[in-house]
Formats: sequence, structure tokens, C-alpha cells
Amino acid sequence: MIPMSPDLTQAAVLAPGFAEPYWLPADYWDLSIPVYLFLAVVAGGGFLTGASASLLGSRTDADADGLEGELARWGFLVAVVGAAGAGLAVLSHLAVIHRALLFPIYLTNFGSWITIGTWILVLLAVVAVLSLAFEVFGEEAADQDGASLFPRTIVAKLGLLETIDSLVDRVRPSETVLTGLYVVGGVLALGTVYTGFELAIVETVPLWNMPVVVPAAFLLTGLASGVGLTVAVTALFEREVDSVLGGYAVVTGLCSGIGLAVVWYGWTGIATSDAPAAAASSVALSEGSLAVGSWLVVVGLAVGLLAGLVVGGAALVDRRVPALERAAVPALVGSFGLLVVGSLALRIVLLLAAQQDPVVVVG
Repeated sequence: MIPMSPDLTQAAVLAPGFAEPYWLPADYWDLSIPVYLFLAVVAGGGFLTGASASLLGSRTDADADGLEGELARWGFLVAVVGAAGAGLAVLSHLAVIHRALLFPIYLTNFGSWITIGTWILVLLAVVAVLSLAFEVFGEEAADQDGASLFPRTIVAKLGLLETIDSLVDRVRPSETVLTGLYVVGGVLALGTVYTGFELAIVETVPLWNMPVVVPAAFLLTGLASGVGLTVAVTALFEREVDSVLGGYAVVTGLCSGIGLAVVWYGWTGIATSDAPAAAASSVALSEGSLAVGSWLVVVGLAVGLLAGLVVGGAALVDRRVPALERAAVPALVGSFGLLVVGSLALRIVLLLAAQQDPVVVVG
């Protein structure tokens, strides 16, 4: 499964009377690990967007020309694709894939964040698939239109649309039960904070061993990416940003801003630490080859903050000046796209800059 310590080599150079830690180059991390850590939380952000938009749409006048339905469907699609992508990333990293496929048998140690996280991700994927099916198929969905309904076109080409519509209508739960399903999924979505704890428990790596900072940063930046990606895709296909999308854009901006503050707080802690490994990580992030990635994290989160609050806020209060209204869609799509890249870069640089505290033996 996911390694709980960085893949690097240590050695101690000994001389009479003293010992000096000597670092050998770390092996390059498999990109599947940061992708997994990223997509799991993106799936959570997509689900929270889809569930809240669905509930909002069910309480809105049916004649209102809002984007709640499109936002809900795209949100569940982001959740399903994100969870599936995270699962595939883990499978590609494993040497023995059948153990992952038989996880209910092998993963029973619920004192491990790997076990907890696997169950959270699988259950979130199941809830997201069910939620998506209830939004995309059935008699009510047949009367709607929008780009997010493309799964219906695919199923129709297979000649199964009427059958699936009928099946979904037959098993569709009541509004109360569906709300309960969304609540369960919401708890699982927030539970994707486990991706941060999988690193934070490693006590020998100062860059990871921040039990509040790393999980909070992973959760906030991942949720911002999931919500922002859903907003961006919806705006891209609908070619407009209404007050509903504006509200979710503001949420994206707030999550980005708080996430940036948490990342900055963790960075200052590492930069001022006396631990040798912390100093090595600090140099790698600020002066080494990873400095570009570090700046990408900062820029991505900062741009997400500004675009979310400015463009989203203007749409939310319906006070858009003509120039801003014309630029709203490209601004949100571009800014939130950069936010997604920056959030993924956060996971990558955290893994690549990790150094273990050396064991120094005095001779």
C-alpha cells in the first residue's frame, strides 16, 4: 500500500569524536501517490457540491431558470471520476493488485489510516454512483436538458436507456431517504481528510509530521479543487455564471484562502525548525528544484481565492459590471484550473521534499 515514509537512503559519516549525517539522493516518487492523495479529496469536494446543489434545487421553484440541476450532476460526476481515478492510482502503485481488490478481507486493521481511508474512498464512490444515477436517469431526468446528461446519450446508444430509466424510477428513494444518503456521503466526503493523516503520522519526517497542518491543508485545498472544478465545468458548458454558481465560487475562494493560510503557517514552522531534516526540506522547497512547484502552490491558491471572491461575489449579489460579466466564465475556468494544478502540486512537493531525521551516532 502507500508507503508511510519517504523512499530515501541515509548514512552516517563517522570520524573520531563526532558524527555527521550525510544524505544520499532520494528516489523519485511515483506520481500515482500524490495523484491518489489529491483525487480522493477532489471526489469529496465534487460530492458536497452535487449533494448541496441537488437539495437546493429540490427546494427551488421548478419554473426558476437556475443551474442547480446541472451543478448537481457535474458535482456527482466529478465525485465518481475522482474516486475512480484515486482507486486506479492506488492499483497502479501496488505490486500485488489482487490484495487491493480483496480489501474487505485484507484491510481489517481499523487502527490504520490506510484501512480507514480505503473504506472511506470505496463507500464514497458507491454513494456517489447512486446519487449520480438518481440525478441522470429516470422520468424526471428525461424531461431535462444540459451537457451533464451525456451519460443518457451513451446508455441510449447501447439500447438500455428505457430499461435503466424504469429501474431507477422503481428504486428511487423518498426525498427523506435521499437526503439521508447525501448526509452519509457528506460525512464520507469530509472523511477524505484521512489523506493528510496518512502522512502526518510519520514522526520521523518533520515536513509531514504536522497533525493539524497537513490534514487541514489537504482537506481545504482538495475540497476547493473539487468544488471549483465542478463550478468551472458547469460554467464552461452553460456559458454563464448565475447567482448559484457565484455562491459556490465564493466557497471555493474561501477554501483556497484558508488553505493558503494553513500552508503558509506550516511553511513558517518548517523554515524555523532546528531539525536537520526540516532544514533540508526547507532548502529544497525554497531554493532547490522544487521551488517552482512551491510557487505554483502559492499562485494557484491565491488566484483561486481572488477569482472566487471577486467574480463569484459579483455574481452572487447580482451586481456584475458588463466587463466582468463577459469575463466571468473564462476567469473562473482559468483560475480554478490553476487552482487544481496548484493543489496537486502541493502533494507532489510535500512528497519529493520529505527528509527523515537522521540517526547520528557519536564515535
